[in-house]
This record gives sequence, C-alpha cells and structure tokens, in this order.
Amino acid sequence: MKNRSIANELRVSYHRNEKLSVEDFKTVNNSKLMEKVFRKIWNTDELEVRESFYAIFFNNRLDVVGYRKIADGGLDSIMIDIRLLMSSGLLCNALRFAVAHNHPSGTLRSSVADRALTRKIIEAGNILSIELLDHIILTAESYYSFRDEGDI
Repeated sequence: MKNRSIANELRVSYHRNEKLSVEDFKTVNNSKLMEKVFRKIWNTDELEVRESFYAIFFNNRLDVVGYRKIADGGLDSIMIDIRLLMSSGLLCNALRFAVAHNHPSGTLRSSVADRALTRKIIEAGNILSIELLDHIILTAESYYSFRDEGDI
C-alpha cells in the first residue's frame, strides 16, 4: 500500500452579510463606528450568555475588507489562538484590524488577562505589519475602547 501525502488547499470564502450595508463598511475610523459594526455582526442572542471574540479587518482607507468570529468561550473567559486571528487578517490582505470580545457579566472593566492578550495581539501585528486599531469590550448596554482609554 502506497503512502500518499495530501496537501490541503486553503481558500478565502466571501459571503455577503445582509445585515451590513455598504455604509457600514466605509471609513470605520473611531471606536463608536467599530462598536456599530461589531454589534451588527455579533450574535446578540449570546451577548449576555458566553464570551465570544470577533475581528474586523481594514484596508488603508479604513474600509472593512472582512470580519471573522475567532472564538467562543465560557461564561467569564475565552481562549484565543493568535495564529488564527492573524492568519485571517493576512488572508484578506488587511493593513489594520480591530478586535472585540464581550463580557456577559455586564462589567466594562478590562481584566489583567484582557490587557495581556491585547499586548500579545499588538506584538503579533507589529511582526506582520498589521496594526491593531482597537480592542473593544462589549456589554448589552455599552462598550469599552482600549484606544479611547489610552490602553493602546
């Protein structure tokens, strides 16, 4: 019996999201607009149930070129594979990106783990020349911007 090696072909798949209009994709240049896009792509039924982590990717004009759900977690924590996050940005030729996760508890405070993760994401982005614009924490009622609060 011959041992045949098989290599996997990776493909980028583009699907239209009917919840997002062209205007939602154009020049997303501040935390309020980022929050708006994240809320449109988020499964809001899970916002207060478990943590999730999403990323939106931008071109040089800050138009959204893609987005992806990176991970789902538990009630109060989530594990992120930074390689998956960064490979998603590379696949859509992003120059910049923003990430968001939710706090089902409703607290807007960033945790020690949130800040450590943000530093790791910034470092990975620096290596790949993809700039992290912001890390948003969402709750049902509000949001916290690492950029606005001086944490990036």
